[in-house]
Amino acid sequence: MKHTIFLLTRRDIKRTLSWRTFVIWIVLAAITVFFFFTSNGHHELVAANHVEFMAIFLPQIIFGAWAVMSVYFDLVSADREHNVLDCILCSGVTKGQVFSAKLITMVVNSLLLSFVYLTPITVIIGLLSDLGVALTVAKYLLPLWGYIMVFASMGIMISVLARSSKAAMIWSMASGLVLMPRFFEMLASGIGNALNLSEEVIDKINLISPGIMMETLSKPQNTESWMIAITGFTSAVILMLSIAYFTFESQDEYNYGE
Repeated sequence: MKHTIFLLTRRDIKRTLSWRTFVIWIVLAAITVFFFFTSNGHHELVAANHVEFMAIFLPQIIFGAWAVMSVYFDLVSADREHNVLDCILCSGVTKGQVFSAKLITMVVNSLLLSFVYLTPITVIIGLLSDLGVALTVAKYLLPLWGYIMVFASMGIMISVLARSSKAAMIWSMASGLVLMPRFFEMLASGIGNALNLSEEVIDKINLISPGIMMETLSKPQNTESWMIAITGFTSAVILMLSIAYFTFESQDEYNYGE
């Protein structure tokens, strides 16, 4: 069983870490460096030896959802459409093993993509300041990993529910737009005002957006908000993966591509 999962995981990692994936994430990291120099980020570092959260993560918050889901939106649906999935299942492999391989792939890839995104800007900050300041960027690694895991889970869930890669891509693009922090804040504010909700309640609703959750997780000194954010991240990942797994178990995969 472990050998089977290992082989499936190796296959999924090889397929998802394609040139397309690396190009997208390297470009995203390059945009971060460009934005750092063209925004207040460089000035803050030189003048105050301080690194602002938004100076590092604004490109990720704008484009990150789509960048993550571009890796995962067809993780299941592509195998289904190309009749790979039914061949795997016909060989005696269980759906549980297939899904376990997808989960391991998600965890490993998400951590790797976090390093790909943060490494260039960390090196730049280290060259412009000192190692101590550069290492402070490391505190963002786990929040970024969690942020990517949320959208990766969403991508896998969409890949299962939509069944086809074309539909999954459309769903992924729409989901990324709705959960974009500024857009989501506008929606939450509009709904909150219509329902006469307090500002405190609206602020907590805003934490549903993964980008806002990530910023909150980078500030553990705010204990209440940090606990809400980490609970939200964990709950979102578990919920979406549970929906994906139980839906996947109930679907008929044989001869889908014919």
